[in-house]
Amino acid sequence: MLKQHHKLALIFLTITDVLVTALAWAAAMAVHYAIHESLPTVSELWPAVLASVVLVVPLFIRFRLYEAKRISSLWIEMIEIAQAILTLWALTFVFTSVLMKTALPRTLMLAVLIIWLLLAAGSRLLARLILHRIRNAGHNVRSAAIIGTGRLGQKLFHAMHRNRWMGIQPDYFVGDHRVDSEMLGLHVFGPIGQIDDILTRQPVDIVFVALGSERAGELELALDKLTNTHSDVRVVPDLLDFHFLKHDITQVDNLPIITLTHSPQHGWNSLLKRTFDIVVSMAAIVFFALPMLAIAIAVAIASGRPVLYRQTRASLGGKPFKIIKFRSMQKDAEAKVGPVWAVPNDDRCTPIGRFLRRTSLDELPQLFNVLLGHMSLVGPRPERPELIERFRRQVPRYMLRHQVKAGLTGWAQVHGMRGQTSLRKRVRYDLYYIMNWTFWLDLWILLMTPFRSIVSRNAY
Repeated sequence: MLKQHHKLALIFLTITDVLVTALAWAAAMAVHYAIHESLPTVSELWPAVLASVVLVVPLFIRFRLYEAKRISSLWIEMIEIAQAILTLWALTFVFTSVLMKTALPRTLMLAVLIIWLLLAAGSRLLARLILHRIRNAGHNVRSAAIIGTGRLGQKLFHAMHRNRWMGIQPDYFVGDHRVDSEMLGLHVFGPIGQIDDILTRQPVDIVFVALGSERAGELELALDKLTNTHSDVRVVPDLLDFHFLKHDITQVDNLPIITLTHSPQHGWNSLLKRTFDIVVSMAAIVFFALPMLAIAIAVAIASGRPVLYRQTRASLGGKPFKIIKFRSMQKDAEAKVGPVWAVPNDDRCTPIGRFLRRTSLDELPQLFNVLLGHMSLVGPRPERPELIERFRRQVPRYMLRHQVKAGLTGWAQVHGMRGQTSLRKRVRYDLYYIMNWTFWLDLWILLMTPFRSIVSRNAY
């Protein structure tokens, strides 16, 4: 029988969410009073407060915030909380201003939103920390059986061992090989065709089916047998040989669909990243306006016009755009050699161009590409379509770089991957960035860029 360990936690979270909502309004009123020394009347306030308190639990249910979160990450839960609160805050605003014809002060509404987000995120974080401590101490733990003794089953075992905070404890393996022996400290029962009898003798809460692709024929047998058990059944697909990006699972009717090229820079994350790009690029353009003017004059005096150089590059989805740089090479530099990377002591560079490339000052106009949405501040460096066609045949997984926007700086650049460095290593750094992206990683890369990337021995 599937244990319902989360019932008490569910009741606790429900009560906490209601109290947090009421507390957010109370704290926001205190902030508003401290600023304006006045408050709306009770008749103006009570509809909004009541609507928020009454609707918070149904809306949190709608956003799946009361489902078991043993395996999902904290970051995903924080996003779900933000989405739910923003939706409820907007509904409350519409309810009071349109239906009730009550215009609450903007200061109050903004304070409610900020405090509400902080309190809700803090309460969920505290709940997770408490659960982690409880589970690490051996309580609130679910037992599990792993069907499959191959590398997929072993990898799953090690993942559970590393993430004990989930509160899932593997009890034994089930397989057709090494039956009645030990593997990784656990007993191996078998064969797989007798899994229903094994579970009757050795009941567990969860059964993970982790059969490799070479044993796909046994998957149907195992699942058929598992229909006669009370355990929670979860299938681990064998995707170890398929090197894509993160996996995302959706469902159409009763068909589960696995996306192998899921990028974390989608949805709300995409909006957050784009907003950050616009704000920072506009500020940087204003800040660097005089230096860019001085560079333009210097280029014009040293090597004539044009001052700017436009070149076709590819960004998100391989979509081409015109990248803007200060011209650092002689006019028609590629007329004879064609599209190639620059090399050390490249005789095509002008004297001032060599300095601009060494200091990365030639890339300052790309801030306009960021502002226009062709690029992002952080991402894989954009490449030329002609070179992409060559590299896609030479370097495995190269095209996965185009699942996100190209960047002015990136994880590869701050690790010295510029110029004629290893293309395979560069791709590995780019894919690490895409698969592990967070907003904080972008900030870290931007902070590292002045020290690790702008002045580089590989920039020429």
